[in-house]
Amino acid sequence: MLLQEIYKRAIETVLKNKKEEIKNRIDLINRGEVPEGYKKVHGYIIPNDWNIVPIKKIARQVKRSVEKPSESYYRLSVRSHAKGTFHSFVENPETVAMEELFQVKENDLIVNITFAWEHAIAIVKKEDNNLLVSHRFPTYEFNSNASVKFYENIIKLPKIKKMLSDMSPGGAGRNRVLNQTDFYNSLYIPYTNFKEQEKIAKILNCCDEVIELKQKLLEEKNKEKKWLVKNLIQPKTILNCNDKTYKEYEFEDVIIKLPTKKYQINTTEYLTIGKYPVVDQGKNKIIAYCNNSEKLYKCPINGIIVFGDHTREIKYIDFDFVIGADGTQILSVQNGISVKYIYYYLLNQRIPNTGYNRHYKFLKNILFMIPSQEKQKHVVQILSKIDNHIEYLEQELKQYKQLKKSLSQLLLTGIVRTMEADCEN
Repeated sequence: MLLQEIYKRAIETVLKNKKEEIKNRIDLINRGEVPEGYKKVHGYIIPNDWNIVPIKKIARQVKRSVEKPSESYYRLSVRSHAKGTFHSFVENPETVAMEELFQVKENDLIVNITFAWEHAIAIVKKEDNNLLVSHRFPTYEFNSNASVKFYENIIKLPKIKKMLSDMSPGGAGRNRVLNQTDFYNSLYIPYTNFKEQEKIAKILNCCDEVIELKQKLLEEKNKEKKWLVKNLIQPKTILNCNDKTYKEYEFEDVIIKLPTKKYQINTTEYLTIGKYPVVDQGKNKIIAYCNNSEKLYKCPINGIIVFGDHTREIKYIDFDFVIGADGTQILSVQNGISVKYIYYYLLNQRIPNTGYNRHYKFLKNILFMIPSQEKQKHVVQILSKIDNHIEYLEQELKQYKQLKKSLSQLLLTGIVRTMEADCEN
């Protein structure tokens, strides 16, 4: 059975014949009221047969002390915003002040005390096994009554971030260090029997597998696009070697720089103008393709190209209003040349990082090799089809991630019970 079907069936099983009951329960909890069969403990509203326990009830701190290696090694660190772990290479151990390091094992719970306030907490993955950390990364081993996969999802809850922040007193950044005693004794998390933990983890794991599948499909489609852009645009590739219609053009023979005007608007207004951000959201300043009447122009029917002079990001835009951050260049092309073809042509250019707001000057040095209008149209049709598929996958991935987030909130605190749920074939 396809993962999407497993995912869908698991959710439908959970909700089967209980939609109205669950909706009423959620409404009550959102109002801070306690539904029948539930209780309020340490700020959580949970089923009567659940508990809220500190970390020390489900895990114990471990210190697998080792001497600092004499040769280069990989160390483990934790990303902020509960986004997992990452590796960094230590080429010269002499640059590390600590003489004592600590080894981590797969399925350990690990927290970065320096950035705990920014939700830097994670579960050690298989590929992290035996890597080294400093004393700034206290490590905990789960007891047999705790499902690692269940608590891997629990630690991502917004409530956990709030508690970690509260346990990290002081100013901003490195001045806010996690109080490890508070963390171990007072980081309160939901607890239910191991069987239900595993059931919830299994459903959420189905979600993760679907999301991973969609991400891989998206990565493959982007690789396909990159290959096609390169081989359809460059005249000397095997796909174009027999095409004699290519002609060379100077930058000014192709590109038209459109007039722009700066606007100062507040964030609320910014989020209601057309479909954007285009290149960079910025804060309050935007660049708008506009006329002298202070109104935003609508895009030409064949679209325009937006280039971020600072970010080097290139976008093709064909919707109503065009806005971007300060430093945005808004471009069109001469008659007889496809705007979208030039967009793909620019994507195929390597734009070096020459410093702040100097990248547009590099664009002006580009020589364009452009084929016949018929060939341009053919290339655009092929690449637009790929773009449409990529956009579809991106939207689908976004929907699955949102669904996983919503389902996690419901399952991990027992708002929705899973005793009848099953995501097996």
